[in-house]
Amino acid sequence: MQYACKEQPSSLGSVDEFDQNWQERKEAKYNHWVRGSVQNQVQLAFRNHWTLFKKILEGRSVRNCLEVGGGRGSLSSYFADHGVNCTLLDTSASILETAEQIFKANGHTASYIEGNAMDMPFEDNSFDVVASIGLLEHFEDIKTPIHEQIRVLRPGGTFFGYIVPERPDNVQKNYNWINKVLKFFANTLTSTENKPPPKTDIFRSDFGSERYLPVLEGQPVENIEVCGMYPLPMVSHSPEFPFSLLPKPLEWLLARIFSFVLWCRKIIFAKCLYQGHPWTCKEEFGQAFLLTFTKK
Repeated sequence: MQYACKEQPSSLGSVDEFDQNWQERKEAKYNHWVRGSVQNQVQLAFRNHWTLFKKILEGRSVRNCLEVGGGRGSLSSYFADHGVNCTLLDTSASILETAEQIFKANGHTASYIEGNAMDMPFEDNSFDVVASIGLLEHFEDIKTPIHEQIRVLRPGGTFFGYIVPERPDNVQKNYNWINKVLKFFANTLTSTENKPPPKTDIFRSDFGSERYLPVLEGQPVENIEVCGMYPLPMVSHSPEFPFSLLPKPLEWLLARIFSFVLWCRKIIFAKCLYQGHPWTCKEEFGQAFLLTFTKK
C-alpha cells in the first residue's frame, strides 16, 4: 500500500491532514445516512446524492460497491441499506473503525480496507460501482486515482466521482455573509475550553471537468456525463471541513426550506435538469459536480 507524506499532501491526497482531522474533530465522527426524513443539511445532501445515483443505476446490475475515501461511509450506508455488498477504502484506520461501529449500529455490513486510492489493493474488474464523495479534488495528480478506479471497475460497471473544487463564484458567493455572521456569534458565545481544535489545512484544487475529461482519453469508458450538483448554499458557523452543523432546530428548519426549494426546482426546471433531478444544475453554479461513466 502506498501512503502520502506530509511534504507532498497535494500530490497524493492530503492523507496525513485528513487523518489528523478525523481524529481531532467530533464532526468527523458523524455519519449522515438516515432512513427516515432528513434532519439537517448534510443528511439532505447525502439523501440527494443517493437518489440521483439510484436513478442513474436503474436497470443496471449492482451486486457490490467500492467507496474510495469512504470515511464514515455515509454514501455506502445507502447502498448497504439497499442490499449492496459495500467495501470502504480509506487511509485512516481510525475512521474505518468509526465507520464499522456506525454500520453495526445501523444494522449494515461492509468490508473496511485501509489503503490508498493511488494503489488500491483490489484485483482488476472487481466492482459493479466505484464511487467517491469529495475525494478527487484533493489530488493534483488526478490521473492515477481515476485510472485505478477504472481498473477495479467491472465492464458495464458505473463510476461516480462527486468532486468539490475550490470555486469562489458558485451558488455560495451570495451567502458567505451569513456564514461570517454565524461564525462571529459562535466564536463570541463559545468558551475557549469548548472550542474545537483548529482544522489542519487540506489541499483542494480548483479543477473543473475540463481537467478531468482528458484523463479519460484512451481509457475503456463510455457514456461519460458531467453535471453540476448541490445547487444550494451551505449555511454554517464553520463551513470548513469537517462540516459543522447548526443547533438541531435550525438544521431541521433549513432542511425543510431546502427540501421545498428542491421541489420547486423539480417542477420549474424539470426539462433542464440532468436525469430530471433537482439536485443537479450547471457545473459552474453548483457546490460540486458529478463525473459519471460506464466501463466498456
